[in-house]
Amino acid sequence: MKTRFIKINDVSEIETSKATVYDLNNRYIDGKGNMYGLRYNKDNKKIEIIKIIRTPAKTAPYYHQKLVLQKRLKASEPAPETDDTDRPEPMEDQLIREEEIGFNPDTLVTTILDQLKTHRDRLSGIVMNIRNSKIVPESDRMDYTTMNQLFKNIDIDGVRRIDKVIDNHRELVNYPRSLSYYQAKLDIAGRNMFDALDSDARKMKFIYYHEMYSSLKNLYRAMGKSLQDIDFFLSDKKPENKKNIGYIEKQNYQDAVLSITNTLREIGGVLRDLKVMDVFLQNPDNF
Repeated sequence: MKTRFIKINDVSEIETSKATVYDLNNRYIDGKGNMYGLRYNKDNKKIEIIKIIRTPAKTAPYYHQKLVLQKRLKASEPAPETDDTDRPEPMEDQLIREEEIGFNPDTLVTTILDQLKTHRDRLSGIVMNIRNSKIVPESDRMDYTTMNQLFKNIDIDGVRRIDKVIDNHRELVNYPRSLSYYQAKLDIAGRNMFDALDSDARKMKFIYYHEMYSSLKNLYRAMGKSLQDIDFFLSDKKPENKKNIGYIEKQNYQDAVLSITNTLREIGGVLRDLKVMDVFLQNPDNF
């Protein structure tokens, strides 16, 4: 998640009702130098404002803050030198510590788990809308067979994988297996981190985040591939070129295409966020 520093006159300007999960890393700075962030409250499923404590320092220009953030997120592009968009005025009396602008894995896991249920329903809706659009008639046996195989992939790599991830999370939280079971599933880097931790509690904390990171990454990669395949399949099948397709069928087709586009965009956002979690997993101090 890319952090944006946004200057505000007063905290009342932050509209939580319009905020999304992609705004959770925004930092809002008022005229007095107070800094605020957003947090997802999983109990009431609402985004709320939190005040972030600052660490005073004599020398901390704005670009120093940006560089700290970029180092944390391993950003591939340097901080802009001339673009002042959304840039707060330099605040030389403060330094934002890494922990204060850093990544919260619990927030990410919670928000993605909430999204999973929406995406599961959406995948089923996409399949239903494409079928109802009659964009591929049964008489076109080759394309009809291909379409059904793509639907099967969406079910296997999307709907069923989502259920498995949800079950995996429930297991990790409520009745985790032995540490040795999860240790055997780790790659070399994961085992090195696991071995470096000095208590079972720290090892289990690492296992929880690593399991969620791996299962979510694999799920969204597979889901994205399935949706890209069906999107490509539909790309040369336009309802206006088809006979005997009415208004309702055309609407079903358009709804499916729009839903595919929106879901692919959201998948891209989730995978970018998970890259930050990958960085988090590489630091033993986080466990």
